Amino acid sequence: MVKRLHCEIKLRFWLPTWQAFALGSDLKLVIRPQIAREVIDMCRVCTTVMPGEPQVLLGSDKAFTYDYVFDTETPQSQVYDTCVECLVDGSLEGYNATVLAYGQTGSGKTYTMGTGFDVELDPDQIGIIPRSIHHMFDGITRRIETARQTGEPSPEFKVTAQFMELYNEEVIDLFEPNW
Repeated sequence: MVKRLHCEIKLRFWLPTWQAFALGSDLKLVIRPQIAREVIDMCRVCTTVMPGEPQVLLGSDKAFTYDYVFDTETPQSQVYDTCVECLVDGSLEGYNATVLAYGQTGSGKTYTMGTGFDVELDPDQIGIIPRSIHHMFDGITRRIETARQTGEPSPEFKVTAQFMELYNEEVIDLFEPNW
């Protein structure tokens, strides 16, 4: 009798209302680049990231410290590699993973998570959700191919995803077609 390896992957994406990541016990802050409208309107950036420190200054007198701080010039790939890659790797081993982005309206959740509807997108701007989906299915393919090459039973995977939004204290399932 051949034993089949089974792995159930659950990946949850939440978009509540602040722009930072709570992953495990770490808190990560991502400061998004200005959008075209903000540049045209000559809006100024009011945050300063302290060099070599996970700290951001708001204005000139309010400092906030996080476990990680990503400034506007940080590529999305670095945010993904630091914050989410290990979670997807863990989910491929059978652990559940949740990615939580929160921030006020306009703070950059859509940019960071990569849920905008841009047709043409620079690869450096691809967000967390598309990167994690590619990473997850590439990992599944690699594990199946490795098992095939070594003559081991091919693992089975069941992928489940939730995409939730917390808006005005109401939880919305973004995969629910009747919402």
